Amino acid sequence: MPTQATSTAVAPRPNLVSPPPELSLVAFREVMCSAFLVANFVWRTYGTPWLEMAAKGDLGQLSLDASRALSQTNFGNAHHHEAIKIDGMIQYSKVLKALAPQLSDPRRPGVEELIIPVMMMLIHAVSTVLHRSSQADRQGSVSHVKGLTQLLYVCGPKRFQREPLRHAFESCRATLVTMGLIARQRSLLEQEQWRTVPWALDPSEQSAQSRLVNILVFVPGFLEDDTRLDRNFDFGMHEDLVQRLSFQLEQLFEWRWLWEASNLQAAWEEQSGRVASPARAICFATMSQAVEIMTYNSVLIWILGLLWKLDPLNTRSAVLGAAGHTKECSPCRHAAIGPLHFPVEAIQLRDIAIEIYRIFDFQIRNVQNRAVSSLFFLMPIGLAWSVLEQEEEWKIAIDKSLASSYVTKGYQTGRNVFGFGSYAIPRVSNGEATATLWLSHSKESAWLIGTAERREMEGGAPVRLIK
Repeated sequence: MPTQATSTAVAPRPNLVSPPPELSLVAFREVMCSAFLVANFVWRTYGTPWLEMAAKGDLGQLSLDASRALSQTNFGNAHHHEAIKIDGMIQYSKVLKALAPQLSDPRRPGVEELIIPVMMMLIHAVSTVLHRSSQADRQGSVSHVKGLTQLLYVCGPKRFQREPLRHAFESCRATLVTMGLIARQRSLLEQEQWRTVPWALDPSEQSAQSRLVNILVFVPGFLEDDTRLDRNFDFGMHEDLVQRLSFQLEQLFEWRWLWEASNLQAAWEEQSGRVASPARAICFATMSQAVEIMTYNSVLIWILGLLWKLDPLNTRSAVLGAAGHTKECSPCRHAAIGPLHFPVEAIQLRDIAIEIYRIFDFQIRNVQNRAVSSLFFLMPIGLAWSVLEQEEEWKIAIDKSLASSYVTKGYQTGRNVFGFGSYAIPRVSNGEATATLWLSHSKESAWLIGTAERREMEGGAPVRLIK
């Protein structure tokens, strides 16, 4: 029986059409890079609100160009995109050339507005060092720090009384304080005018975090004096330094009792979101409250670390005395029991460091979409790391918290993709009796100290490079 032939239908091949050039992602590259920049919560909270305003072009062409340079280089480094990174570096060079003549005339009207592009150039240089490690980048970063100092000096504090320059000044002040902690050198920011005049139009506008920085600005000078005592001990200078530290400790405790009176029951405990965390997280009603207590704990570690070193036999009684006296003078006579340490309990650095970790656990899980100013986001956990890193349980816990975000991963080892690295850290054995002040910094950020500042460490406290 004959078989009937069958035919198989063949579908026609579709015509492949390339997308029109106008749909190329190149057109969205600037928006994409800027969005990635402000998604970095360490930079965003440090530069609130001026960083995002600059990216939108609200602060002038030079600030916009500086933002483009930073965002493109940042994106190119993070995503290993060479073409975008090169474009950012070219833009960076153009901004430097545009800045030079404007900075050369401090009498020029509006020169104070240059604080924003200079800070962005500093962020650019710091984040680039890890990826290129060139001498030019290192020298550029040191130059930007010196440029910020000179700009403040020639402008004076009165020019930073209005927004957004006042917020920019606060970020700049945080940067210079950080550099002072690294170099163990005091700065003009100790002077009263720099702690009061920028807020003189309305002192109530100075935030709780900013008032803590008014205390922190003295710590670089304390470190400088401590270095001198290490080289050449003088009893009178030693006693004077202990008295100044004790005075700032009282100022710090006054701040803490006032904060407690204004933020009753602001903190509570919750199970940590991390597997096998050694402690419950401390949560807050607002992210600003968390930032304030973290900054407070950082200043406390600095001051107590020095007191335990300089006067170990009397530090416990000094802390208890200052805590009791300041509470009597505060409106917080009957503080509610909660998870936070009160001043009378803040004696051993280990306890303060553990509290920092418990708050950081809350912060790192909730900061991404929060609008908040945090001038020293990573300093507290860096200090906690130095106090607890000899305890394996806490070392692992902090490491896991930092590794939970690409923004903070590798911070404690100096291998962070954005150039964040831990720095000057006081260390105390068991919180009392003996103490040694360490100057600690990552290998990649060691250059920030600079040749001129290195002599401040010679013959002083030991230097430990985190590798």
